[in-house]
Amino acid sequence: MASAASQPKSSRWQDVLVVVVTSLVTIVAVEVVLRRFAPIADPYEVFKNSLPNEYIRSQFRPNYRFRTEAETGLPGVERHNLFTTNNVGFRGDTLVMPKPATELRVFMVGGSTTECLYLDDSKAINRILQDELNRRMPAGAVAKVYNAGKSGDRSDDHVSMIVHRIIHMNPDLIIVFAGVNDLSAAIAKADSFHMKNSQEKRFTFSELLRMAATEFQIPRRMFYAGKKLFFKKDAHDVLEEIKSRSDYRDKVKFISKFPVSSQRPAADPTAFRDNLKTIAGVAKSHGVELVFMTQQTTWNSAVDPRVKDWQWMLYRAGTRYRPEMLDEAMERFNDVTGNVALENSVPVYDIVKTIPKSLDFFYDDVHFNINGAHEAAVGLASFLADHNLLNARGTQQTSHPSEAPRREPIRAQAFERQIH
Repeated sequence: MASAASQPKSSRWQDVLVVVVTSLVTIVAVEVVLRRFAPIADPYEVFKNSLPNEYIRSQFRPNYRFRTEAETGLPGVERHNLFTTNNVGFRGDTLVMPKPATELRVFMVGGSTTECLYLDDSKAINRILQDELNRRMPAGAVAKVYNAGKSGDRSDDHVSMIVHRIIHMNPDLIIVFAGVNDLSAAIAKADSFHMKNSQEKRFTFSELLRMAATEFQIPRRMFYAGKKLFFKKDAHDVLEEIKSRSDYRDKVKFISKFPVSSQRPAADPTAFRDNLKTIAGVAKSHGVELVFMTQQTTWNSAVDPRVKDWQWMLYRAGTRYRPEMLDEAMERFNDVTGNVALENSVPVYDIVKTIPKSLDFFYDDVHFNINGAHEAAVGLASFLADHNLLNARGTQQTSHPSEAPRREPIRAQAFERQIH
């Protein structure tokens, strides 16, 4: 019997080749199975799939598909959901250009409260609103509601989206649902002048190598395992990172480690006010109808003690605030919404007065669950009908936008004293 030492070199190389080929086949098979049945997100997707755009900082790419999963027990949300965007990057039906004469074209603009990430396409606020509007549309007309909401977007992002994209898509009506992200930005003293350096990042060789490796499922799992073992998560990782599977219990647990401050959040709403005025001016100059929505939260709830178990947004810019302090600050921003509306004859759908601070309608601090999105959309549809806003431009329009009848916002009297 021949010893290993006397084994021919060609035979040893054949054995090595068999091991290598078998290993590669196994790795490829595992990769295919993981990619097909248990895919996980690419940790570098934000860099690989970003859309550098000097006009619109934040947007979804067209024809985007994203499956989300709600953690067990998340109030009022189904477990598995599909989030998609249309041909122009908005949630909703395909947008046709030029706009059909019979179409009432509505755009909803806002942050994550508009976006409804963990609600299925069929349950999101824009879809329910579209269905409700079509029940009220005159014969031969159809309503289309497009959702331009995106997590983290605030009023300066809304200005960019409206001015550089939506206004060119022949909108009949724009609904702006903003406030909470502007409050967070104001607490963090965000740069409203946008003077910060935004030069392109040059990636190192090791960063490029990691991004190439994480095109595959196996290295992605190695990345996340290593990150979990060797790196401690900071506030941004836990609170701001958007995952396909919700992790609100982890967020609540994370902020519980911080002491509760007794101070009021210093939040200057000036930038928010200026941006809303800009949006009102753009809409008026283009003859587009505009509606503002106030921002409801579950902070300082007097009707549902359960809400405290799901509140994670109390931690802002390094400080954990008392819910009543943030509620007070949020109402200051809602007051700004009402004041700008009054000054510019913009109707306000005041969901603060219509939707209770309860887990019956929200699953955390501010985000609608299925019932909340439905309630908000049904109420909004009635509001639009009551304010005669269901006519497409060209069907019942005066000779000039400036001659359109002025509508008084629903919160007008409540804000008169503050203005005068």
